[in-house]
Amino acid sequence: MGIGKERMIMTNITEHIVKLQVRETIKELGCCDCETCFLNACALALNSLKSKYVTTCSGEILSEFTAAEANNKAEILVEVTKAVMKVKQNPRH
Repeated sequence: MGIGKERMIMTNITEHIVKLQVRETIKELGCCDCETCFLNACALALNSLKSKYVTTCSGEILSEFTAAEANNKAEILVEVTKAVMKVKQNPRH
């Protein structure tokens, strides 16, 4: 890696969006916000959604994130809401 070059990363943009949405939805629905419930809701939602992997410079992830969120917001919100409700009804902690 040369001077001034940022490190390339590969990331699942859907995962980042789901994690943010799960935190928000847990608060809105009054679900337990412990790490176990959070991760269980994330896993449930992510298993219902398509992954969207991108390669980008670490500093440019925001633009990829914004584009992916706009394209999939409704589908992500539905799956996250279902996942959080399932975890709320059957917490595993």
